[in-house]
Amino acid sequence: IRPRNPNYSNFKFSKPQCCKGFTLPKSPAADVLLLTLNLFLLQIIFSDGIKLYMALRGVWQLRKLVVSYCNWGGSSRGIRAFMESELPALKEKNPHLEVVTELNRGQHPFLKGLYKNKNERVVCVKNLSQDEVLEAATKLRNSLGRKVVKLKTRHVTKQPSVQGTWSTALEL
Repeated sequence: IRPRNPNYSNFKFSKPQCCKGFTLPKSPAADVLLLTLNLFLLQIIFSDGIKLYMALRGVWQLRKLVVSYCNWGGSSRGIRAFMESELPALKEKNPHLEVVTELNRGQHPFLKGLYKNKNERVVCVKNLSQDEVLEAATKLRNSLGRKVVKLKTRHVTKQPSVQGTWSTALEL
C-alpha cells in the first residue's frame, strides 16, 4: 500500500497505544505500517464494551436515525434531556447521519435506525436516562444493521473435521 504522493517525508503518524514498547526504523515502509496499524486500531478500539467506530469498507452503514418521543409523558423524560443536551453534539460529530425527531403523544419513546442495506432496528428507550439514551444511539450508529443469524453449532468452520469436534468427554 503506497500513498499517491511518492514524497514520504510529509507523512507523520503517531504510534498507537499498543505499540509504545516497540521501535520502528525510519523508513517509508515503517510509515505505511504505522498508517495501516492506525486504521486497523480504529476498528478494534473499545470503550466500556462499545465499539467506537464501525463502518463497512469505510462507509458508515447507519443512514437515518429517528428519535420518537412524547412531549409530556414521564417515560420520555430521559430522551427529552438527551435531545436538549446530547443530540446537537451527536449531529455535529456525525455529518453523514440524517437525524429526524418525531413527536408521538401518549406513546413510549424509541430510537429507530435505518441502514443502507434496507434493514431497520428499533430500540425502546422507555424510562432511560440521557446517558443511556446516548449509549443506545451510539450502539445503533456503530452496528452494521445486519440481521442476527442463529448458529447451528458452536463450532463453525469451512472445512469441518472428519473426526468430529473435540470435546473433554473423550474416552480412549
